[in-house]
Amino acid sequence: MHLFRHRSLPTTSSTPHPPDRNLREPHVSSSYSLSPTNEVQLSPRSSSGSLAWSESASDQDAPKTPPPQTRVNEDMDTVKDLPGGSADFNDNTKRRPRSASTQLIGRTPEDIKRIIGDGETGTKLIERYCCGGGCCFMETVPSDTESSNFVPVVLPNNEAFRSLQLKLGRFGLDTELTNVPSLPQTTISFGPPPLSGPKRETHVDRHPPKFVQPHPPYDVFAAPVHHVRELTRPGAVKRTFHFDLDITDYPEEGGVDFKVGGAIGICPPNAPEIVEDIFDALGVPNFVRSKTVTLKTTGGRWPTIWGEEKARELVTTRRELLTWCSDVQSSPPTKPLLRLMAEYADAKNEKKILEYLASAQGQAAFCDLRTGPHVTLPQLLRAFPSSKPPLASLLSLLPQLMPRFYSLSNDPHVSSARHDLHVGRRIIEMAVSIHEMPDWRAFGSNPATSVRTGVGSGYLLRVANAFNASTSSAKSPIPAPTSTPTANPPAFLTSVLRPTPQIRIPMFRGLMANPLSREFASDGPMLLIGAGVGMAPFRGFILNRLRHANCANKIWLIQGVRDADLDEIYHGELGEQEREIKRVVQSRSNSAAVVPTKRKFVDADALAHAVAGAEADGKVDGVLEEEIGPSTVDLGPKINASSAKYVQDEVRAQADVVWFVVNSVDGRVFVVGGKGMGDGVQQALVDVAMRKGGLNEHEAKEFWEGKKSNGQYIAETW
Repeated sequence: MHLFRHRSLPTTSSTPHPPDRNLREPHVSSSYSLSPTNEVQLSPRSSSGSLAWSESASDQDAPKTPPPQTRVNEDMDTVKDLPGGSADFNDNTKRRPRSASTQLIGRTPEDIKRIIGDGETGTKLIERYCCGGGCCFMETVPSDTESSNFVPVVLPNNEAFRSLQLKLGRFGLDTELTNVPSLPQTTISFGPPPLSGPKRETHVDRHPPKFVQPHPPYDVFAAPVHHVRELTRPGAVKRTFHFDLDITDYPEEGGVDFKVGGAIGICPPNAPEIVEDIFDALGVPNFVRSKTVTLKTTGGRWPTIWGEEKARELVTTRRELLTWCSDVQSSPPTKPLLRLMAEYADAKNEKKILEYLASAQGQAAFCDLRTGPHVTLPQLLRAFPSSKPPLASLLSLLPQLMPRFYSLSNDPHVSSARHDLHVGRRIIEMAVSIHEMPDWRAFGSNPATSVRTGVGSGYLLRVANAFNASTSSAKSPIPAPTSTPTANPPAFLTSVLRPTPQIRIPMFRGLMANPLSREFASDGPMLLIGAGVGMAPFRGFILNRLRHANCANKIWLIQGVRDADLDEIYHGELGEQEREIKRVVQSRSNSAAVVPTKRKFVDADALAHAVAGAEADGKVDGVLEEEIGPSTVDLGPKINASSAKYVQDEVRAQADVVWFVVNSVDGRVFVVGGKGMGDGVQQALVDVAMRKGGLNEHEAKEFWEGKKSNGQYIAETW
């Protein structure tokens, strides 16, 4: 057993713990309301959908501020009062209560300050809460339901429409609607293919077309999958997979190399079944879907990713464009999209509902549609089956399908020395959590398809399943690879299959200049704070440090999980000192998930003598305990046990470590995880600065802002 030299830290006899708490959305009140009550609740933002305005939105979608001291009233009767409302729809709306849809802001600085606070900009407020459609355009509809000429709007009777859970006001087929956007312009067209040229790839879901270039002039690289394993155990709320990618043949790009803390971009395609569903809903014939065409655009970057903004003429297929270039499930619907669908809806009731959602009168329902349960393009097309807009017009409005970025969970130089690799092969590693959410089919009688995944995580789940199905070793679990080379590698490493050439992942390296990589230092103490898959990049940090004996005792890890038995990733893969440097905090339990181990230390004279002897012998990996002798005393664990329930609680409990690290030369505090966790940790860090530094809250916030500006406090949250 090795004993490393540890720098003594100041400790306190006891650390107070705040009461356990859950992070909640801030309560905001306003003098403007969309309901008869004075209280306004904010609709939660979708986990994977952006609430920013669409670039294709019309000027009429821009939000305007209402006059001060006015109240906007809207009849918010439920759909069950509408003629034609179905009993099934009413039953489904009870499954999940809907929150109010909008928040209006007054003109006065006091109104804005009360809502956004002192430290948040108006832009951030808009990104978090605003629906992007212009809530202040809402206008009431005259009550004409008693008129003898009133023609009710019958609701579409299908599962997709019921899943939208729309709260529509009272209106009829002849109700006049205002501020309906103009029909959006179609910016692309399809023409006949050139008489001669290369044939298109048959399997379009394997690799993006050449014109998809995340970082021109370099192309997307098809990285062979070397190995896949599941990190979480059965019963975990979110499944997390580990991928080994072979980047031995990655082309040279201006001297930039993969490095610890870096992030790679993955170009995921839309799932083939989703693409087929859209084609079916639009009535596109089968023989046309994969037929080669000439695509002409009037400007912009589409269908490339970050190419120049210009008109283009490309040879492609409709399936290729819908698979690799258009995001059909990550962004909520826009008013131009609804207006386009209304234009091509044959059923009068569907046309009227779509126009209503795009109008000033339907603003509240539109906001609910964007900020409520996540809506995908196939779901919207199935909800209004008579609407079949031309594919070219639809592609003109859909957002670009963008790459998904994942942090490396290894030090590439350490992993490339693994014994399960042929000499000269290079491996990068990453961890991916599978994001699952209810599918619109959950409202019907097909529970087997009631869950859908995100674009990136769903694609990587398909890759994992395909890889495991193609290898005989997938029938029995394979232990985790060793982090560092050994003289006699375990037997299981010799049985790991070589990369499967048929299974590849389209990826690109980028500049390796993200904050985690840029601020990583090979020396100096480090405090790593992460939750869930946010812990993945820290694995590379720790493995890098373990290569240097003088740095091994300068790193601490606080890891948040739901349940350590199910959700803790990379357990047992952080070196011999893992149990000393790591604290696992379980949100489902008040007890510590990791029992700290005891450390032994010696008096100063004995330690100095042993260290001098070890250095003289050229030993750089520490001092053997048996070389020091039995005169040791127990100083307790490096990170003391506590009953913290959330990561921010443990940060407060480890105030001594936090204060020591951030005030040390080259000290770094890294925070990686979800935004809720990140906000809680930031407040905990402010509390630590107030307590240990004797600062008030304003000074403590400025202290951490200063540490952030000089690269000692790095927070990456999403």
